[in-house]
Amino acid sequence: MTEGEGTEEDSNRYRVTSEKLSDAEKAWYSEDEDDYDWLTDVDMEILDVLMYSELVLTPTVIADNIGRSRSSVSRRLNALQAGGLVEKEGRGKYRISELGAGLLMSGIVLPEREWGSS
Repeated sequence: MTEGEGTEEDSNRYRVTSEKLSDAEKAWYSEDEDDYDWLTDVDMEILDVLMYSELVLTPTVIADNIGRSRSSVSRRLNALQAGGLVEKEGRGKYRISELGAGLLMSGIVLPEREWGSS
């Protein structure tokens, strides 16, 4: 075997790993992480609430659950929507997008810091 040449077993292992990814994770991995360096701790808190509640929520409900002001949550929801990480469902209601779910499921921490450290 020459350098850089993998075995058939190696290629099957990577194929299986790729097949195990959810559509959300595939959506995230197709993105360039550097495009999301604008994310804040508040953004990640919002995404967490939307992801793990599996509900469509208003800014007020999200704010109550993360201990932030409604106005700051509303501002960040607008940014998250513009970035494709949340989707607006009717007037003033939001849910996490497939891309946003992929971000959380990937385990990638953006920007390079631990969330909740602020």
